[in-house]
Amino acid sequence: MYRHANRGSVMRGEAALQSVPSFALGASSVIACETDPQQRARLTDALRGRSRVQFVQSFDQLLQILRTNTDTVDIVVLPSRDTTGSDAIRVIREIAVERPRVAIVGYCRAGAQYSTDIRALAAAGVHQFVFAGIDDTGVAFRAVLDAARRQCAAECVMEALGAVVPATLHPMIEAALAKPHSVTSVPTLAGALGIHRKTLFNRCERSAFLPPAELLTWARLALVAHLLETTGCTIETIANELAFPSDTALRNTVKRYTGRRAGDIRCGGGLACVLAALVERLHNDAPTRELHLV
Repeated sequence: MYRHANRGSVMRGEAALQSVPSFALGASSVIACETDPQQRARLTDALRGRSRVQFVQSFDQLLQILRTNTDTVDIVVLPSRDTTGSDAIRVIREIAVERPRVAIVGYCRAGAQYSTDIRALAAAGVHQFVFAGIDDTGVAFRAVLDAARRQCAAECVMEALGAVVPATLHPMIEAALAKPHSVTSVPTLAGALGIHRKTLFNRCERSAFLPPAELLTWARLALVAHLLETTGCTIETIANELAFPSDTALRNTVKRYTGRRAGDIRCGGGLACVLAALVERLHNDAPTRELHLV
């Protein structure tokens, strides 16, 4: 029987300062805490026709909407302080705990004098930052929001897999989720971690867990399932953006590993479906038929 680890940590904090490779996640629902008319105009212009945007005047109003609204909210955009002067740190932490699937974007001013605030926001749970007068217009603004959604998705998947995969193997999953378009094989996984391929096998063996290729595929399928569940992306789009050879190859891999079709996973629980299949795989302690990485 494979050994299970306690819940893994999410990839927040300073990782929010790093860039994430681009891919489109479809239309989004955004709530923005407004600080001034100029910020509102820039956000409205950047997302016109692409996202549903709702503006609020205070952090308390934002939290009230998140706690009472049953509609999906994909992204919140927050300044370091709202119009009442309230600090964003507490609000960010509450959103991260209560609504972990909501991506958090910090709207900040650029400059060395603001670096302390930016670090504090990142540590509290901000996924990405947009800087006033630099990247808060048009394509640049949309790219930041998309990057935040991708990072949030990776965190959700890491949180789920971290409860099943031994802690010593968490860096492998994190690398796979951080660069899903390029970490697609054992050699690229080893390269991303800066270690030899044999080291990956040794770590998995010492943890009495799945071999690296199979673990990598499960991690990628978990991300696929999360995207199927939380976005309107087609399986073709997901296959292309995550660098599967084709949508047919992805469909076949989903079926081979989980026993279910991609459409069934979208409607039947998404990430939870793949996680349940992985737990069953570990519980049975027997190789799935003809597993291979694609």
